[in-house]
Amino acid sequence: MFSNYLASPFVFLSLYFLYMAWKVNSDYAVWLIPFVLIATLIYIFSPQINWWWYSRRPPKLEAGLTTMLERFSGFYRQLSPDDQQKFRGRIALFRMGTDWEPIAFEEEAVPPDVQLALAAQAVLLTFYRNTFLFEKFEKVIVYPKPFPTPEYPFDHASELYEPDGCLLFSAEQVMQAFANPAQWYNVALHEYARAFILTYPNEPYPVFTDGNIWEKLQTVSKMPRVHVESVIGIGGVEVLPVAIHHYFTFPGTFREVFPVEAQALEVIFGADARKSMRAENQSFN
Repeated sequence: MFSNYLASPFVFLSLYFLYMAWKVNSDYAVWLIPFVLIATLIYIFSPQINWWWYSRRPPKLEAGLTTMLERFSGFYRQLSPDDQQKFRGRIALFRMGTDWEPIAFEEEAVPPDVQLALAAQAVLLTFYRNTFLFEKFEKVIVYPKPFPTPEYPFDHASELYEPDGCLLFSAEQVMQAFANPAQWYNVALHEYARAFILTYPNEPYPVFTDGNIWEKLQTVSKMPRVHVESVIGIGGVEVLPVAIHHYFTFPGTFREVFPVEAQALEVIFGADARKSMRAENQSFN
């Protein structure tokens, strides 16, 4: 981390003057104070220092993770080279800015490929915005497989717990959808869509009130409601996050079935989202 490099000369000088005070002359002890103070301040503010530095010089993704993006992310593939670099940088920063909490992983860490699969969905939603982190939902708990919680005491694959600003995921379902987006509902995109709606409640979201709305969504995705709810593991799923999921995952058929709603979502998620203007129609397939 950048803060470690920044602190290292002050730590070295602190040790040097400590040695001089101990072995040569106690008067050298006075020189300890400024260097210890500076090193301590750097340590205290290391998260802010690191974020300031890396937000201007994003770390590079590992080659294997970049290959995964190129293979499995349709959104990433359709970007220009400059925007692809921006996307990779934001994923790297998102991983840094997220409080990852692994549960029941052997290595006691969320695997990098799972972090990538989760971060890619979040960055996709906020790509055309200046603020791309979900500050109210920085804590992400990841289990290897479906899990029970106090709110839902049965196995499920994802959950958003708003009181603690926390998202919970099963790595198994996250990776299945990342590798097979056309066959498997993406719980990561679903929950981050919910986080987006809670973060930006005043956006002009389209209203999906047709009595046959689930039939239309199935026409778009070939995913019936029972599939969506069985993958998540929780019934009574709201329509808007599912529609947002389909908008990104099946852009062509979504625009055919929901042309008006697609234009509304372009205002929110498209290239002119920062100006609240309708973006040029694009295909992410």
